[in-house]
Amino acid sequence: MKTTLVSCLILSSLILSEGLADEPVDPPDIEIRLNVPYRDGNPAWRLDLAMKKERGDKSRPGILIVHGGGWIEGDKSSFSSKKHGVPGNIVEFAELGFVAVTINYRMSKEAPFPAALEDCKAAVRWLRAHAKEYNLDKEHIGAYGNSAGGHLALMLGMTDKAAGLEGDGPHQEESSMVQAAVSDSGPLDLKTQYESGALRGIVNQFLGGPPEGDRLKLYRQASPSERISRNTPPLLLIYGVSDGQVPVETADAFVAALGKAKLDDVSYHRLAYVDHCPHSLIRVPAMKAAVNEFFLRTLMHSETAKKIKRRE
Repeated sequence: MKTTLVSCLILSSLILSEGLADEPVDPPDIEIRLNVPYRDGNPAWRLDLAMKKERGDKSRPGILIVHGGGWIEGDKSSFSSKKHGVPGNIVEFAELGFVAVTINYRMSKEAPFPAALEDCKAAVRWLRAHAKEYNLDKEHIGAYGNSAGGHLALMLGMTDKAAGLEGDGPHQEESSMVQAAVSDSGPLDLKTQYESGALRGIVNQFLGGPPEGDRLKLYRQASPSERISRNTPPLLLIYGVSDGQVPVETADAFVAALGKAKLDDVSYHRLAYVDHCPHSLIRVPAMKAAVNEFFLRTLMHSETAKKIKRRE
């Protein structure tokens, strides 16, 4: 199916929600499995999974959710239940018909780049290796992340085995690539990020030092802006104009480069008056719908997506 370039610039005043609704409850038709190991040897290598109890006639596409926290903190539990009220949780994706997982991964205090990406790739390979058990369509897996998680979600879609970033985890016979990726405020150009002063110490820790000498190559290796190719999958990018951590100018430059590469499925939401995530999903309700619609369109067959959308 041919896709077209979508560039969505939201430059006017946005109506922000005043607060969250009553605490939601996880639905009885969704099965949730907690703290499943996707490889052995480290307590960080765990995931939470949600899927419909009714398997259905067809396999279901998958979504892997990567938490943020500057690669130094955060936890998968933030996205493990509707009870937390955080958009993008695995239960809501499971309700839409996805096999959804949220993962923990090694923090940069324990192991700098590429450890976090290697862990994300190991989790994707684990999903594919267990496709029959979870009735997963292994040809259609997406990734979503906010902040540092957004950076890692993009890297999952933009680094193949030739990049040498698979790590030594199991299931190497499986692909670690995803077929669609969403970044909510994820860093895009690590050298520019360091030089801007915002998150300099965090980027320095993530990459083991400043962008000097031989390490400059590592900064490029870790930057989605350096990994644009004709094989880049569909992308949805959500960035705030008032973001004090990830300069929106880096998103503008990234989108311009994607356009120059003639990629035909890029959606960009440039949100006025919005700071760093997760405000863009929590305080701008339209973004939650945009994420859901993006994954329905890119990962599910069009007829399936239409049926699910009619039930909402």
